[in-house]
Amino acid sequence: MTKVNNIGYRLLMKLPDEDKKGSFVFSGLLLSEIDPHLQRLYQITEDRGVVVVGVVDHSPAQQSGIIAGDVIKSIDGLPIHGLPDVAYVFNHKADNQQVELSLLGGGSEKKSVFRLGAKPLDVSFRMVDEQEVNAGASPNLIVVTYGLMRFAKNDDEIAVVLGHELAHIARGHHVKESGIGLISMITGIAAGIGANKVSPGSADAVTRAVSSAFNARFSQDFEREADYFGLKYAFAAGFDSDAGVSVWERFAIEIPESMTRNFFSSHPSSPERMARLQKIAQELKSQSGPLGSKQ
Repeated sequence: MTKVNNIGYRLLMKLPDEDKKGSFVFSGLLLSEIDPHLQRLYQITEDRGVVVVGVVDHSPAQQSGIIAGDVIKSIDGLPIHGLPDVAYVFNHKADNQQVELSLLGGGSEKKSVFRLGAKPLDVSFRMVDEQEVNAGASPNLIVVTYGLMRFAKNDDEIAVVLGHELAHIARGHHVKESGIGLISMITGIAAGIGANKVSPGSADAVTRAVSSAFNARFSQDFEREADYFGLKYAFAAGFDSDAGVSVWERFAIEIPESMTRNFFSSHPSSPERMARLQKIAQELKSQSGPLGSKQ
């Protein structure tokens, strides 16, 4: 989950101005409610609460010293018993506002104070534990499967897939295709956090969001636009645009049809597409100076 968010955040922060939709609170915290597995993993004695399961690279939370395994006891004096409490705090904050967290980590209490950052698009990234190779996007959520993460050879390939899905959101394809508004599809998750689990009673919302992401269908024109801007986003964030060609080729060649049926029903593979992607990658590289730096 941390890798997906690290790559996704890099893409978000390099979006061109025309694709930015505002300023949305970002902390870099990836959180989960405590369960028996996490108790064992992080040697947590608390039976309930919220634990940090990851921190996005170069985020405000990471720079303040918060690490995976830290249990959040309070934020700005408000006791934290579950993710809804975290959501409440962050939903009432703006970027650049200061927050103070009381934490329990390694058996000792500590405090962390930092100013919230901002991201230019209200998008979260999520990985689901499925072996099928798949990825998708709903209006505020990008989902990839564990199977896709295992299939990808490197971060460049992951970035190109995430970039493609991000382009569907940034370019407004969901609105244009289905007429739905840009509203959050997961209740209880604040704009400033990533969550493995949401509050009790909201599991159905998560299921609907993930299902919506995987079942999204777009016109050929929108798919072409997502190909172009997805590669452009990845390139701008410092990833290898050539991976955009290789990863789609490998999808078509290396994976059994049963493992990609849903993916290719929404992400068509064809010789025409491969040729177009190669041309886009070449155009992006031609705009670069030595070592791929932009001129």
